[in-house]
Amino acid sequence: MTETASETRPAAPVEHELIDGAGGSCGCPFATVNQLPDVSKLMRTKGAVAHKPELFAGVKADPVNGEINVREFLGASFMFNEGDSHRSRRKLLNPLVRVDALSGIREEIILPEADRLLEERRRTADADGLVRMDLVDFLERVFLHFTARLIGLTDMERNERIELMRSFAGPIAAGMSSAYLADRTAVNKMALEAKSRYAAEFVHPSLEWHREQRKRIDAGEISEDDIPNSLLKMVAAGLHPDWEKDEDVVVESGLLFAASVGTSTQSIVHTLDLLQGWFAEHPEDLADATDSTFLLNALCEVIRMRAPFSPYTTRLALTDNELSDGTKIHAGQELHIEWVRANRDTEVFGEDANRFNPRRPEPKNGVNRYGLGFGMGTHQCYGLRVVVGNDGKGGAHVELLRKLMAAGIRPDPENPPTSLKKDMNKFSVEDIPRYTAYPVLLTPEA
Repeated sequence: MTETASETRPAAPVEHELIDGAGGSCGCPFATVNQLPDVSKLMRTKGAVAHKPELFAGVKADPVNGEINVREFLGASFMFNEGDSHRSRRKLLNPLVRVDALSGIREEIILPEADRLLEERRRTADADGLVRMDLVDFLERVFLHFTARLIGLTDMERNERIELMRSFAGPIAAGMSSAYLADRTAVNKMALEAKSRYAAEFVHPSLEWHREQRKRIDAGEISEDDIPNSLLKMVAAGLHPDWEKDEDVVVESGLLFAASVGTSTQSIVHTLDLLQGWFAEHPEDLADATDSTFLLNALCEVIRMRAPFSPYTTRLALTDNELSDGTKIHAGQELHIEWVRANRDTEVFGEDANRFNPRRPEPKNGVNRYGLGFGMGTHQCYGLRVVVGNDGKGGAHVELLRKLMAAGIRPDPENPPTSLKKDMNKFSVEDIPRYTAYPVLLTPEA
């Protein structure tokens, strides 16, 4: 539904009490950064901050679960490394989301699978004539095919394989973000089991297949073009020393898995959820419910207000600095970067910055509609071009939204959505749901 807030101006950065040395190597209390100009300055200034998985996992505040988080889900991933390791791996992976690759992903994988699943669901109307489905389940199935291509997973044609992989999506994504969840011990237990089975069932067999194909390529039996580009193809080719250990490859692929399935699913669910409230208040806009520009603006608005679906992310200050309100930042200090709060800056997005508004005017000063929702700097979200398109006019997500809106999708009033329970002490804005189920109704086919 359309959001409101009693406070429209983000609070100034505040410092918190040091918890068991959690502030970083300087021994300072961690600092919260939630003003858009401050976040932008820190993230764009070369050498100002570093991405540290140990900070993200809260390892000092929670040595047991934090250590599990780093070792099992974060530490070996290119998104949580710095310097040449990050740059060189990202450079290798970038072709997977270039223009021709994204076009193929949209036209050959995502949209055909969405059509197939919609047709399948419509054949299973209930006795009252209504078509019911779980939107989270639907979207995860759609994006799993994209993810399989991105990673290079094999034997993904059978429904039972898709269902098995889908069963791992939620637990693995929760394990990666358990720092923000209430019952971290239980979450990590399920996440570790899911990760182990994901590695055994999918990553290891697929990597072995790619290594066999690499032998055939080297022997001249097949060409490079015979095997689609993917993470595991690169690993089998030995293109980077950080991929020499198979367990590190599992972590690398796990991040791509969680991001491409989990984040994509949440973005679309949140967009459809907030659009229902908007249409209730602005019925005249129903005429644009399948308009690509309108839907792209709605998607960007959701990413501005809610991405990355967590209260903050962490960075380590590498130099002394000063925030706009005079707060001193010290080298070695832990910073909590509150993207979501910064993205509600009324001076940038208007006095209604805390409200969902797909008709919001284009922000000034070169700020994108999605604000800092994809992050900023060297660790900007890998999926930016996947979502907004290489031309900025929308990618597969917008086309998928158009299909769903054309299908007359709407929340099921008798079955409310469910979401993960979060540790609300870590939020400075309202809870941002991470939906585990979102029941919807579809218009039966004529």
